[in-house]
Amino acid sequence: MSRRTKIGLLVALVVAPGLLVTAVSGHYALQDWQQLQQAHARFRVSVAAGDSVRDLQIADAVQNMHRTNLFAEVVWALQGMTLFGLGICALCLLPPAPAIRS
Repeated sequence: MSRRTKIGLLVALVVAPGLLVTAVSGHYALQDWQQLQQAHARFRVSVAAGDSVRDLQIADAVQNMHRTNLFAEVVWALQGMTLFGLGICALCLLPPAPAIRS
């Protein structure tokens, strides 16, 4: 297999998917972070207002749902970064192209 083919396969099957997963998961993680901040603010308002225990439990459940989603998105982003990094390392470890002698 030629060096160009190896580079093309590594980029297409490892580097690009890793970068794509990182970008998409990072985007959704930022959205989940904003939603978590809003849910936490609503929870604090409910506590300060002295709402019923049932209302506090619902607000807490919503907040915990956003925490779980944020955790999952960040894990996917880290996995994408790992895949991207492995691909870059593999590209760096390819043997150099043979010198052309004339």
